[in-house]
Amino acid sequence: MKIPTLYKKNYFDNVVIVTGSLNSGKSMVAPIVSSLNKVEHLRKLIEVDQVLHLTNLKKIKREVAYFFIRHYLDKSFYEQLIGRNLNYRAGDETSIFTAKNPIELKKRAFLKRGEHVIKKHVKDKTIFCMDTHDGMMLFHLWREVNKKFKFINIFRNPIDTVNGCFNVGQGRIENILFNEIIMFKKNKNIFPLYYLKNYKEYPKKNTMDRVIDEVLFCLKKENLNYKKYKNDKNCLFIENEDFAVNSDRNISEICKFLKTKRSNFTKKIMKRENCPREIDPKVYQEKLKKIKFLSTKKSFQKLLDFEKVFKKRKFDTLNK
Repeated sequence: MKIPTLYKKNYFDNVVIVTGSLNSGKSMVAPIVSSLNKVEHLRKLIEVDQVLHLTNLKKIKREVAYFFIRHYLDKSFYEQLIGRNLNYRAGDETSIFTAKNPIELKKRAFLKRGEHVIKKHVKDKTIFCMDTHDGMMLFHLWREVNKKFKFINIFRNPIDTVNGCFNVGQGRIENILFNEIIMFKKNKNIFPLYYLKNYKEYPKKNTMDRVIDEVLFCLKKENLNYKKYKNDKNCLFIENEDFAVNSDRNISEICKFLKTKRSNFTKKIMKRENCPREIDPKVYQEKLKKIKFLSTKKSFQKLLDFEKVFKKRKFDTLNK
């Protein structure tokens, strides 16, 4: 007997996903999105990222992955609404103390649980907000999870991205205890998913070259899907530096995209995220000099070549 297809329909499908590669600027944008009217406090669910990457690598069947993700998202959003499993660690992005309304979140612990909570927020058109890595790179899978989900893709100059990833140790992630990147092992070689096709090269590369390879692996795939889905009504593309400098204009675009408006808390959260701000061009030059010094000539040139692709994408986005 053939087993029937797994079935799970999201009861929360008014979801906005703030996404981008590592060090793209999600941590700057997502809290401001969460500050908007009707938008829930930010959720970071790394398990969903991992399941989708494993699905893309055909390690998990799509049917199984989508079933799990739909259940997991609904459960996570519901638990937030009834005050269960809230984050009380001060300073974390998902902490109730960094939320726009910490007092309200605390009060939820005393609410009566049940279906009425779900029905109320569906009726009120509550917007649930989550931060995920590589959402545009894996957009073809996300669309199959739920076609109604909306995506705000943050993209950034690859020079800045490489510098940020290098600073947090991405070039030696096999040695990081709290590493959340999917890793593989072949014989004695341990390497991240970015090196699946050329894993033998990973131990031979210096730290900066590894970071450049990893960043370009993600950004090139993200850019391919950007070109494919740039006119999709459920996608909004924002360049990191433009958001930081021209915050008000970008927030207005986000409000229009989500069909909401700023709340009384938005200005406060913007100030906390240092938006708007001035960008010192000297900082870019310092990063460029550092990367050039620590990388091989070949890797550095690959990075410069992709920076041209980034600049074209930025121009297209800002002049759309």
